Amino acid sequence: MSDESRPGFYKDQFGEWQKDRRRSPDRRGGHGHQSLSHHDRRTMKRRKSDHDILERETKMQIEEALEEFAAEHEGQV
Repeated sequence: MSDESRPGFYKDQFGEWQKDRRRSPDRRGGHGHQSLSHHDRRTMKRRKSDHDILERETKMQIEEALEEFAAEHEGQV
């Protein structure tokens, strides 16, 4: 049995080399750009989660302010 390996190819059940269609270049960095490093990806995810938390807190503050306003004005605007 041969231990030969070819990048981008696999041996089928008959022992013939077939092009691996699943193999594709890393597309995470965009078209023509280098892929992002692990640190850059973590920073992006952290920013997104921070943004989501800030957005949720802002919505809660707005709802509380509207409830206080309605209570002060007895629901009349």
